[in-house]
Amino acid sequence: MTKVTVLESTPDEMLELTKVQSDDRCILTLYFPGDRDALEKAKCKLSELPNALLGQEGLTEDEQQHLDQSGQLWKTAVEETPLASAVGWVAVVSWVTEEVWLMKLPAAVEPAAYLDNSPYLLPAGRLLDDLESYAVVYADHTRATIYLAALGRIQEEGRLRGDIKNHVRKGGWSQQRYERRRDKEIHHYCVDIITKLRELMKSESIRRIALAGDRQLLRELENRMHVEMQKQVVCRMPMEGEKDPRDVFSETLAAAAAEEQREEAWLHNAIVNEHARGGKAVIGPQDTLAALHERRVRWLIVGELADVEFFRCGGCGEAGLGPAETCSKCGEETYPQSAANEFLDLAFAGRSRVEFAAGDLTDVQGVAALLRW
Repeated sequence: MTKVTVLESTPDEMLELTKVQSDDRCILTLYFPGDRDALEKAKCKLSELPNALLGQEGLTEDEQQHLDQSGQLWKTAVEETPLASAVGWVAVVSWVTEEVWLMKLPAAVEPAAYLDNSPYLLPAGRLLDDLESYAVVYADHTRATIYLAALGRIQEEGRLRGDIKNHVRKGGWSQQRYERRRDKEIHHYCVDIITKLRELMKSESIRRIALAGDRQLLRELENRMHVEMQKQVVCRMPMEGEKDPRDVFSETLAAAAAEEQREEAWLHNAIVNEHARGGKAVIGPQDTLAALHERRVRWLIVGELADVEFFRCGGCGEAGLGPAETCSKCGEETYPQSAANEFLDLAFAGRSRVEFAAGDLTDVQGVAALLRW
């Protein structure tokens, strides 16, 4: 019986997908848009996607059999599993274990299919990195709404009432009592927001926060945050009046994207400087691959690596950098693989953080890492 699992778009779930491995090229990876009209324009039926995209690829006899079996399993999964709304999807099919995994993506993707000994997760990893989820707090003196900005959209995760009165201009003891009560209300209001925010960040593995709303209240809110949470605030946007969630999303998205670019630049410079002084960093495919195998990598930055060749032998499982030729260990013919995807698999297996570079990283030969030791 076909087992279909819908995964959350988190690093832990990506790690689960990287564990899907085989000695043969029998693991099918599919990318497709959530909009069925887009599939129809590409003249592809979702249930027939594997054969439509890979049927003319000149596969070996064994690979064709794997594709046929995977296609049958995929067709059954599509017929039996209603898909939730999403802008894009990645699916992994293992006909040997009769399992199918599905994961939502934060952006629309073109239909694509790959047959290999493990899932081809490079496009998914890049999208999830570039469009990383973040929390948005929209707050004024009457209410606060906490949103999760993820998977190309924003959704409400919590709402709190404020009912904080404005300052009064009367003097004397009555004003002082009023101000003390008002300060106390603001304090409890901010603490409640922070508590809800902390719960969301823990459950969704969120690293970034965007604050929007009343300028004075945002200042009070941030002042009451723990230092570590304050460091996660990437933008502060004063907004007057009630805002549509879509407006909040569009205005905070640019700030989140800018923070992603700053983080990439910081990591790149940190690796270059650490390596230059002989510290805990490696650059280039050879040294980085060795560090990944030893699970020494704390933080990996990887480019396209389009010019870096990587091979794998289906006979004995030997794999490494270099062109696909006759295996030096068993004499079988090897086949080419994506070097960047192999680095990604090893990074997730070693619990390393991964940063996908927008450029080609020529100064570090396409890939580099900060090390644990």
